Amino acid sequence: MNKQKFLKLIAVLAVVTLIATLFAACSGKDEEDVTTTTELVTETTTEPEPTDVNPLTGLRGFPEAAQGKRPVAIVVENHPQARPQWGLCDPDIVIEGLAEGGITRMMYVFADVNAANKVGPTRSARNNYVEMAQALDAVYVHFGGSYAAYNLMKTDTSIDHIDGSYDGKYFKRDKSRGVATEHTAYTTGEWVAQAIADKGFRTDVKEDYAKPFNFAKQTRTLQNQCESVRVVFSNNYTHTFQYDDTDGLFYNIMNTTPMKDSDGNQMKVTNVIVIYCNVTALGGDAKLVDWNLNEGKGLYFTNGGYEEITWKKGGVHDMLKLYSSDGSELQLNPGKSWIGFVPQANSASTEIA
Repeated sequence: MNKQKFLKLIAVLAVVTLIATLFAACSGKDEEDVTTTTELVTETTTEPEPTDVNPLTGLRGFPEAAQGKRPVAIVVENHPQARPQWGLCDPDIVIEGLAEGGITRMMYVFADVNAANKVGPTRSARNNYVEMAQALDAVYVHFGGSYAAYNLMKTDTSIDHIDGSYDGKYFKRDKSRGVATEHTAYTTGEWVAQAIADKGFRTDVKEDYAKPFNFAKQTRTLQNQCESVRVVFSNNYTHTFQYDDTDGLFYNIMNTTPMKDSDGNQMKVTNVIVIYCNVTALGGDAKLVDWNLNEGKGLYFTNGGYEEITWKKGGVHDMLKLYSSDGSELQLNPGKSWIGFVPQANSASTEIA
């Protein structure tokens, strides 16, 4: 090999070595870039949950001033002379069950006390409603009470309540209907809020009670269809909820008459929750009843369908827990709810069409 050929060979090898080095360097950079890109792609961004969700309805637009605050639960009677009630269509939740003598009583629950306008006729406390108010960490509002309710509230001093019998300045009477005096008392959210402030009650809801219900992120459609459901509390107190597919709501019919508020608006809700429980005479007193609030079965109606559910509560301050038939926590469709504590003995009288 002559010197000229040798120099050419050296030059070629040098070029090959340089190309290989550059290729390796570029290849390494590409691997790093690919890895970095992959890491970026696999990272997931979790959006924070909105804070303006009403904890009792799951609906957006809840006022900032009410966020994280305790709800209020106001006792309203359902005697014929009490109808039509003031504020029937306003609550986030209406809880209803037997009081005594086959008569039902209701409890209007508001997540925002300022959303309550004129509410009534307000009536006396019953121990079962006291317990359901505590299940929501709510301030309980009533006008008088049974001995069982008073004993409970006296024994458990943690129960914050406003009693029209002693706190009359937060209530008024509307005698324009010409009915007996016991059917005339009412209050307002403004007066209740003032009472809470005057009494120095805790206003922030306990953390464990901040989200008492599980709401579906997308509207649920249940497998079993339902155009109407009729539940029986007693011979003279039945409710039929008729589904309207134009707005997706169940309309309340009391006995055979549409149940309307004092402004003529018919009560309608997204969720109808039937809780079957044993109802017995309280301490042998036939005038008062006691709901067994340990656990049981029930039915959930929404969006023109229904499913069987189970439920649990327990102690006075224990929350009400609802479960689907598979044991998972029940998902409610966002909207207002009616919860009826129906005697287990009347469960066979429930009519679904």
